[in-house]
Amino acid sequence: MGTEPLLDRLQADDVVVFVGAHPDDETLVGPLLAYCADHCRELVVVSLTRGQSGWNLAGEDLTRTLAEVRQAEFASAVGRLGGEPVTWEYVNGTSTAHPQGLAVRDVEETAVARWRSPGGRDVSADAVYDKWIRQGGDPSGRLADLLGRRGATIVIALDPKTGVTNHPEHVAATRAAAAGVQACNERGGAPIALYYVVRPPDAPPAAERIATADLTIRGSRDYGAIAHESHAFYASQYRPERFADPAHRRTEQWVVRAEEMD
Repeated sequence: MGTEPLLDRLQADDVVVFVGAHPDDETLVGPLLAYCADHCRELVVVSLTRGQSGWNLAGEDLTRTLAEVRQAEFASAVGRLGGEPVTWEYVNGTSTAHPQGLAVRDVEETAVARWRSPGGRDVSADAVYDKWIRQGGDPSGRLADLLGRRGATIVIALDPKTGVTNHPEHVAATRAAAAGVQACNERGGAPIALYYVVRPPDAPPAAERIATADLTIRGSRDYGAIAHESHAFYASQYRPERFADPAHRRTEQWVVRAEEMD
């Protein structure tokens, strides 16, 4: 299918779908998604879970569950990018740190230690995927149906080997995305192009570096600032000082066609 760069093949009638495991996964490629929203017919951002095993660094809110807090953050963040948020009910992690799921406040050091503890990130992506199937059916079939209904033409997911951050749920979500694209393509119609987001050290030779500054030049909007403002909605997951520092803006993204992965 060739190695046409994503920015060159993006058309005004494209429907772009990003697939992640958690609310905030889209921040790993925020400037590009904001650019896509301006230059395609529709941007849809899917989170397979509501992020209920994350932490809450914001103020305590005992009127809502952490999942509800994160889902609201996700809706605002994706809206700022110009996309439509879609969340599903697959379960994120196994944390019981929030009684009845309520958004009690976390201390960052304790939350990070919990995240790194056995049963947090050491579970395999296969185990995550099997758990999701038991919870709500195979997510790849649901994604194939969504892609078909929306008329998706481009799907973006995280690195199938590392999930960019070595999170097994990222890898599992990408597995679902790839299988969903394949299933949808086998049904006929216009083929969907699948792209993976990769880190520079993991990027194969065919990977495309997309500088945020180039997006701004192409689109005449500051996509770095838009993505940074979108990211700032995730008050439960990041300290406020992160968003006060322009150094935390994402300056580049690397993507590669699925066919070009090693």
